[in-house]
Amino acid sequence: MSDFWVMAKKELWNLFRDKKLIFGLVVVPLILLPVMGKAVSVGMEQAQGETHVAIVNFDDGTYGSLLIKALEVAPNVTVTVVNATTLDEAIQQAIRQEQNVLVVIPSDFTAKLQANETATVEIYGIFTTISTGIKESVSEGRINAVLGILSDEIARLKVRNLGASNPDAILQPIRTESRSVINNNIVDISPTVVSSVIAAQAFTIPLIVFMMVMITSQMAAGAIASEKENKTLETLLTLPVARTKIVAAKIFGTAMMGLVAAIAYMIGMRYYMSSFGLGSSGVSLEDLGLTVTPTGALMFALVVFLTIIIALSLAMIVATFAEDVQSATTLVSAVILPLAFPAFLLMYTDINDLPAVVKYVLLAIPFTHPVVDYRYVLLSSYTPIAISMAYLAIVAVLILYATAWLFSTERILTAQVSWGRRKKKKAAE
Repeated sequence: MSDFWVMAKKELWNLFRDKKLIFGLVVVPLILLPVMGKAVSVGMEQAQGETHVAIVNFDDGTYGSLLIKALEVAPNVTVTVVNATTLDEAIQQAIRQEQNVLVVIPSDFTAKLQANETATVEIYGIFTTISTGIKESVSEGRINAVLGILSDEIARLKVRNLGASNPDAILQPIRTESRSVINNNIVDISPTVVSSVIAAQAFTIPLIVFMMVMITSQMAAGAIASEKENKTLETLLTLPVARTKIVAAKIFGTAMMGLVAAIAYMIGMRYYMSSFGLGSSGVSLEDLGLTVTPTGALMFALVVFLTIIIALSLAMIVATFAEDVQSATTLVSAVILPLAFPAFLLMYTDINDLPAVVKYVLLAIPFTHPVVDYRYVLLSSYTPIAISMAYLAIVAVLILYATAWLFSTERILTAQVSWGRRKKKKAAE
């Protein structure tokens, strides 16, 4: 065991002293992602600032003036009345005055309302530059909210004039109250809001798992191919150390780096995704009764660790058939990518809702388990996670055994896949 730890420390030292690697896998997610999230947050704060609205009133009746007054008293809305005779003239004035939105009150606005007909108000978003359009979207939403309130008040007034004592009961005879049942607990939050919160998590975890599997696989494949290409692998295999320990040490070192990087990306992505909560429901997982306990966090970390070990073992096997580092990364991508991609299917569906055959095919792929198990972590349902850990451990042992067997033979030094050269050779003949 002492030989294993010596080799493992060597691998860890080689990885952690690589400043470029540390910067890309640890520093970037911990700094860049929160900075990007802060930039998004600042942009949304600016968009939700004061809304500048230009209004052109082609109506001479009372309801047109009433609408202008309603917008003037609305919070975070600055109204500028535009004197224009045509729509084009009003748009040009709104652009010159750097307004976000132009509201057009048509000439028949009051007449239609008095005739109990539906009146139309036109809203034009002013895009002077090509940007995200968040400010224009927020402005339109605020105006629609004011128009909705004014429309309801006019409707209540009309119903009351008809002799109804309770206009709300006539205008809205049915009222709904939406709640959710999560983990056998009633939560006073609508299913739509719950779905949006869970969807953010469903996007983050598969993305991180996919990135970690691909990055660590490329690292392992590149290291093996480089040692094989530089002939240092032959020297390493001549040391008086069991080759199984060499394999285990290499995989352990890279897996630890991958686990550290995964934690860094989870922290960075959490700050990044939280920036999109500004101005929305503001509901967190804790509000839904979904929390990550220390037990759940430890079990999930082990699931991710075993998944990375499986990916590294596959990458090392594939890399032994490569001629150089470039071909090794290409081969690994061709093998790992199709296996890791199905995890993205679970971003949009629950695995338990799939047909039994599809469900078990997906569960047979080790890279889908972190995505599925994270949901069990939130529900504090540990039995399925334990089953996943057992399955992943069995797969990891089998693939590690296959890798160790390959390293114990001379094929580790002689095996090659050189389709490109064979084609060139045949073409030359």
